[in-house]
Amino acid sequence: MVRLSTIEKSLKTCESLPFDALASSQVIPELKFFEFTKSGKRKFSLTKAHTRSFAPDSQLLVYIPGWWNTPTDESSEALVRALLGDNPSVLILDTRESFSRGYVSSALQVSGLAYTLFSFIKNLSLTGFPVTRIHLIGFSLGAHVAGIAGRLVKKKLNRSLQKITALDPARPCFLKPSSYRLKRDDASFVYVLHTSSGVVGLEQPLGHVDVYANGVDSAQPECKDRAVSVECDHAQAWKLFSASVGNDSLLVGAHCATWEELEGKRCSGDRVNVGYRCSPQTRGLYVYTSQANNHLRTLRVFNPFDIRTWFHG
Repeated sequence: MVRLSTIEKSLKTCESLPFDALASSQVIPELKFFEFTKSGKRKFSLTKAHTRSFAPDSQLLVYIPGWWNTPTDESSEALVRALLGDNPSVLILDTRESFSRGYVSSALQVSGLAYTLFSFIKNLSLTGFPVTRIHLIGFSLGAHVAGIAGRLVKKKLNRSLQKITALDPARPCFLKPSSYRLKRDDASFVYVLHTSSGVVGLEQPLGHVDVYANGVDSAQPECKDRAVSVECDHAQAWKLFSASVGNDSLLVGAHCATWEELEGKRCSGDRVNVGYRCSPQTRGLYVYTSQANNHLRTLRVFNPFDIRTWFHG
């Protein structure tokens, strides 16, 4: 297992960056979106986004993949397959050009991607589609893209997105509170699922609801037999969330009255569904405790983290 101290030492690269290094308001016009429906998939660019038509009475789901993930890898396929059961379409932001590079270089693309996503949302709103029916789902670096985009919607359109789902928001380069990472008020409801807290994923509560799978500092049961578990722990976020779409009893968590209860795994509050259908009225810290799930164990992990590439361009 990669030790936390190893990653913390490498984080100095991020800490040495100028404060505004993560700031970019430059829209990426050539950015592509993939639209998945039950009948197939289509690709379109930001410049053609205004020609797309979405039913205004339906929820619009937009997934933002993480570092080295793609619109057609296993994480995206699992989410699309699950979400299309309840929704007419799912959009995926094609982050390959921005996130298929060294980690720090990829982190520096987050804000630009967020401005581009906001541009799409703004243009969509001009067609009459209500932004209050948009649900952004972001994994790892994608969670911060979703957060910044949601903040721009509030600031520039004076409205709030329906929901942001943040799947194990990335920690390196986003450890210190800043304007360039996910925040609680970025949408009407911000849901966060933590699976590699304090290592690859941020440990701090960031949403209205923060769910900690198997506690704050525990390796996920499906990953304990791996020599290097951090990439596996991180991937459990999208695996658990996608599996919860069709199974309301899969992700049931106990409410934690304090951070100390969460750390000690002594949470004894109300037990509620903290998966895909988590109620938007739910608030606070929750712990989800599991045993190894053979289905989650057998799913492959695409693009496993190679720590050697984290801090190169």
